[in-house]
Amino acid sequence: MQLNSESPYFAAVDLGSNSFHMVIARIQNGQMEIIDREKEMVQIARGVKKDGHLNLAAQTRALDCLHRFSERLRDIPVEQIRAVGTKSLRATSRSKSFIKKAERTLGAPIQIISGFEEARLVYAGLSHSVLNDHNRRLVVDIGGGSTEFIIGEGFEPLLMESLSMGCVSYTKRYANPAGKITRKFIDRVYLAACSEIEVLRKNYLKVNWQIVFGTSGTARAIADLTAEKNGGAVINKNSLDQLINDLLKDKKLLNNVPELRRDVLPAGIVILKAVFDQLKLDSLHVGDAALKEGLLFDTIGRLSDKDTRDETIEKLQQQYNVDTDHAQNVAETAVALWQKIQSPVLPGVSRSRILSWAAELHEIGLSISHTSFHHHGYYIIRHNDMAGFGRYEQYILANLVCSHRKGLYQQKFGDMDELAMAAFVPLLVCLRLAVLFHRRREDMDYLPKLNNTKLGYQLKFRRGWLKQNPLTLAGLEQEKEQYESIGVALEFS
Repeated sequence: MQLNSESPYFAAVDLGSNSFHMVIARIQNGQMEIIDREKEMVQIARGVKKDGHLNLAAQTRALDCLHRFSERLRDIPVEQIRAVGTKSLRATSRSKSFIKKAERTLGAPIQIISGFEEARLVYAGLSHSVLNDHNRRLVVDIGGGSTEFIIGEGFEPLLMESLSMGCVSYTKRYANPAGKITRKFIDRVYLAACSEIEVLRKNYLKVNWQIVFGTSGTARAIADLTAEKNGGAVINKNSLDQLINDLLKDKKLLNNVPELRRDVLPAGIVILKAVFDQLKLDSLHVGDAALKEGLLFDTIGRLSDKDTRDETIEKLQQQYNVDTDHAQNVAETAVALWQKIQSPVLPGVSRSRILSWAAELHEIGLSISHTSFHHHGYYIIRHNDMAGFGRYEQYILANLVCSHRKGLYQQKFGDMDELAMAAFVPLLVCLRLAVLFHRRREDMDYLPKLNNTKLGYQLKFRRGWLKQNPLTLAGLEQEKEQYESIGVALEFS
């Protein structure tokens, strides 16, 4: 494993709905070794309000935990730290200020990832930690706010789904005020979970698997409770059913479970029963690796020779019949222009990579429409399940593709804040200029100089070039007018 990294240490932080996890790994002799772990049950899912805000108590628990994590991360390069938020942070649509506080406290960017990406990372973690026996696996990860289902072979996921059911969210929704485990509570959770699983049940049952893994803290806790019958590494159907019956008689069975997990574990047990029944499982093996380990492998891949995001871009190009030679020419020109100017940092996003990807996908909508293909491109990228990409990366990428041609206006960029816009505009300018310069869809034998000015940018061409290329000159005149609408001056001579 050849790495382009300044340190052998990597870190993954999983801001889950139930627990926050931190894992530290070291690369030694080409192998990854886990050297430190930390976990705290923050349960931010309990603090998500109906209006999308995160209540103050949950924010305080989360920030206190991240402050403690930050001490361990202090000496690791920020490029080698990946922190992601899952279901509950996806739901806190109106708590952007909290995310910014969390990033400052942790000392690293936090990506909010989709359920699809969460499932992919769970499978990556599990598949790298068990024997690759070439059997087809079903992997189930019951979290605090969502449950992921993945079918895969080797290191490749074949089917992935994320359902909105979790032990914390279901406890919050269905538990009685006294916290008693009643038949009514079990029935309500069971029926709700079965209803969710119904969405994928038919398609998943069509695919045969040889072994089933559970990768969450919920699965581990249930395995511990049934260890006397199953040995602690496997959960079987009979012991799971018996555990539910025993809990109805005596809640003291959970006395040895940590208090915060004790409150939400009954919902997790019932969700797992619904999984067993709906997918006709007889047993489930408990895996020791999940999303956080998947994050480590993914991060290491980005700094070696395997970036999942590059593979995603290539698949989209193939799917939508993109002219890859032209896209590559535009990408090389856009990045070459961008390297000539100064531009602000875009936290959590590699500017050169996002610019290159935007150029490679700028014509992705052409297979749908020739007139408004930039709008179709935006929709495809914004709403696609893009493996390896966080939601913010997709947002920036989609906006670059949408804005690479036609009219510009400030409102076009939605709720992009002032700092993001300051970093976004230079990328957009370089992309639009590259598209303009490659209008004839040929290689460019000459690249003008691009410089920053006080109010915008200046293009300097060699003498006589613009006169020899009147179509490009006309295009630059139009670009100048468009940039003025967003407060950017473009000069050329």
